[in-house]
Amino acid sequence: MKKLLVAVAATLLLVGVASAQVHYEFHCSGTGNMVQDEPVVYSGAIDGGDLAPGAWSMTLPGTGVWPAVGGPNDPNGRWDYIYLNYYVYDPGPQTWTGFFDNFWLFLEKTGQGTMQGTCDMTYQIIDMNGDAILDPNECMDGLSGAVIIIQDGTGIYVNLCGDGTYEGFYFRDCILGSPTYMLDQVDFNMQLDLEDCALANEPSTWGAVKALFE
Repeated sequence: MKKLLVAVAATLLLVGVASAQVHYEFHCSGTGNMVQDEPVVYSGAIDGGDLAPGAWSMTLPGTGVWPAVGGPNDPNGRWDYIYLNYYVYDPGPQTWTGFFDNFWLFLEKTGQGTMQGTCDMTYQIIDMNGDAILDPNECMDGLSGAVIIIQDGTGIYVNLCGDGTYEGFYFRDCILGSPTYMLDQVDFNMQLDLEDCALANEPSTWGAVKALFE
């Protein structure tokens, strides 16, 4: 139900009268760990393109149903839960795809302003030997997602909203017992297509959208 409300709200708000459109492209790198960290936060630097220099973060709220970090079966219990509930194997291309939605996105260009929104995250894992069994060395491949920027910006990004995508790759530390076990090193390019969405009835609507993630 939350995803439906977000989609409807975003669709309504993106239809607003636009005074100008702007396109941003930039490069991000950083780290995150779904198994060892609570809350789950991916973050790092914007080190190239239109928003550089800057910073980014993606925070996943509401992981209370996942096995706790540091629980009796952790870390394998938490990873097993994530793998069984979020990853799907496709025997055609011989890949696993893991899909995670409702991340809260934060973007900042140093000294210029900030943007916030929502995004999802899709991981792909190549089955290198084609046996449909996730082996310890099968720990890297593509990373991608869709983005919605809501009208909650500051500085030069005030009143902007719109959508975008990102695509890149990741490397995961899959060595059990490693101090950085299941840490993802991520590297991706993001592009945004935004417009001025300052409409009289928007603040209350955007407030309802934000409340879904609080």
